[in-house]
Order: sequence, then structure tokens, then C-alpha cells
Amino acid sequence: MLLETARVVWPTARRIEVTRSRRPGPDERDYAVLPRTAGPRWLLPVDAPATGEALVGQESSRRRAAVRGLVAAHRAGLARRVPVRRLRVTSGHDNSLVALLEETFEPDADVAIRLGSWAHARNVVVRVLDREGTTVAFGKVGIDAHGLASVRAEGANLAHVAGLGLRLVEHSEVIARREWRGLDVLLVTPLVPGPAAADPAALPVEAMLELARSGGPRTTLLADSAWWTSVGARLDEVADMQLRVELQALARTLAVTSVPVPLGPWHGDWTAWNMAWSGRRVLLWDWEHFAEDVPVGFDLVHHLAQGLRVSSGTGPAAQAEWRSRSDDVLASHVGLDAPARDLVLAAYLLEVNLRYVLDRQGTTQAATPRAGWGLDLLRRETARLPATS
Repeated sequence: MLLETARVVWPTARRIEVTRSRRPGPDERDYAVLPRTAGPRWLLPVDAPATGEALVGQESSRRRAAVRGLVAAHRAGLARRVPVRRLRVTSGHDNSLVALLEETFEPDADVAIRLGSWAHARNVVVRVLDREGTTVAFGKVGIDAHGLASVRAEGANLAHVAGLGLRLVEHSEVIARREWRGLDVLLVTPLVPGPAAADPAALPVEAMLELARSGGPRTTLLADSAWWTSVGARLDEVADMQLRVELQALARTLAVTSVPVPLGPWHGDWTAWNMAWSGRRVLLWDWEHFAEDVPVGFDLVHHLAQGLRVSSGTGPAAQAEWRSRSDDVLASHVGLDAPARDLVLAAYLLEVNLRYVLDRQGTTQAATPRAGWGLDLLRRETARLPATS
């Protein structure tokens, strides 16, 4: 993963290697691999100590002290003086992604590179900082078809969301959309949290409903929604014929249910790690899955599902708790009656299972069933719906 990312960022480099040597040559640049080469998360230029601040922001409370220690060590130039393993890039700097970003934000910009898993959508994520360590931009580069589609979708979605007039949801603004060596580069403004909410772990119901009720909400049958049209198109993309037939059959059960539901926009991946509180407002990033004309409540039940996945696992007890809590939230905050709640939950499960299948299609993970909130739960929830109405 480390060297694969490096070859994307520096495509014309003569040599890319991991070394302990502390003395780069005249055409070489070293990058600290943090937190460690066995589990790399970030590449930080050794000669730009303020980029250590890129490590701060999304760490857990348990790791906060350790991260602050790494930041202090990088600022002190420890990697220059201690023979720790680092990535060394020889030549090819002028044609690199780093050079493009430094030129865009000149004269005082340095670039930190975040390493991901590339399990499905392949993106390179970068953080551009000034010489004081203040973040001036985040960037994404789509590497494969999934990554390219993700970057293009997020750029278009952010431009659209800017016109929704949201007060409680703050999103990044698009700085630039560039092409680099045939790849799309999206650059966006950073989001800077203010004072935390009274209960930072609270479900951001008010902000979620503001988004869901923006952009011309309406109430109609699920089969008449733009979401349903999207589902049909995506079902046709499922390569596994047996799986496609089953998903289509489950989807038809939703389509013939004559229960009207409120429709509106949703973020698509509103989780605790994709947001931060700033007083009553919510800072929200990663908008590539944003869509309109979907059942109101999708963001609420998704946030609950992902939170339970982390805190309680993916077993039957966690799914049962999600079912109960989601039912309560959809009743009390969205005002749905029991048939509409059942339909929204089944539709949500169809959405996330379809996304899971398509994200992993063509990868080594394609045959791996979804752990929790998978097809078994989708089958059970769909069975609760009336076959005809």
C-alpha cells in the first residue's frame, strides 16, 4: 500500500524506496512514514516539520496523547536526526502530485499524504498545510474507476449542496477541480470546528432533518422516487446473476408496497467520523454519496447502524438494538407510522447492501458477505412488508 500510493504520487520518480539513511542526496526527498512503516497512515515530508499537524483531528481519545507526541517529534525534526525508516523519492518531483499542489497554493505550502486501504474505491487523500501547520485545503485524487467516480460525484455534490441554504450543516467549498495526468483532483476548503456541543455523541437529528427537508421535499410512493430509479439502474450493474436476481426480487417487494413516504436529500454516509460539532452546527465532510429524493430518515438510521457496528459489533443483538432505536427515531422525529417505518428500514438495507456489492465487485472482497446489516437482515425486514397492497 505504501509503495503503491507513492508510485501514484510520483509517477516519474527514478527510484522509490524505504530506507533508514538520514542523508538524502541532492535530487532526493524523504518522507516520514507515520505512525510506523508496519501500519502506515501518513507520509509527511521530513524537511517540513509543521506538516505533523496533519495527524491531528480524527484520532480517538485513547490515541490523542500518542498523536500529540508524534506531532511534537516531527516538529522537532526527529526524523532528520534519528535513523528511523522513511520513504525516499529520487527525482520525478517536478511531475508529481505534490508539485501540482505546491504550485496551486504557492509560495508557502507543504503536502501531507494520507494512506488508505484501497479496499474498493482507490483514492489518494492529501492535506495541504502552510508553514505554520495550518491546513489550507484537503484534496482527493481518484485512481481507478470507483475512485474517479467518487471524486467527480463529491465535487458536483458540494457545488449543488451550496445552493440548499443550510444553516445547521456546514460543508467544504470547492477550491478547484483539476486534471493531472488523466486523473481528477478535487481540492476543498477545510472545516474548522468551534466549541463542541453539550453532548458530542448525540445523534444530530435537527441537522439531519434540515438537510432532508431542503431542496423541495415531497411525499409519494417509493416506486415513484428518483431513488427507486437509481436502484433499478444499479441492480442492473450487479455482475453475479444469482445475487442480482435475489436483490431484484427483494426490491420488487418494496416497489409494490403502496405506503407513501416523505422524500428528500441525504448525505449518504453521515457517521460520527465524518462529522464534528461546532456549537449547534455540524461540520460534515465526504459528500460523494449525497443523493436527493430518497426516503427521509436514511441518514438517521445509517448513523445509528454505523455507531452500533463500532460500539457493539455486528451480531444479532446489535442489529436488534438498531431495529428498536431506528423505529423510535423514525416515529418520534420523522413522524412515520409503523408501515412507513418498516418500508424505510427495508429500503435503507437495500441501499447499503447494493452499495456494498457494487463497491467490492471485481475485487478480492467480492465474495465476502457483508458483516452485519447484510442480506439476512434485508430478507427479514422485507418479509415484514405486505406482498401486495
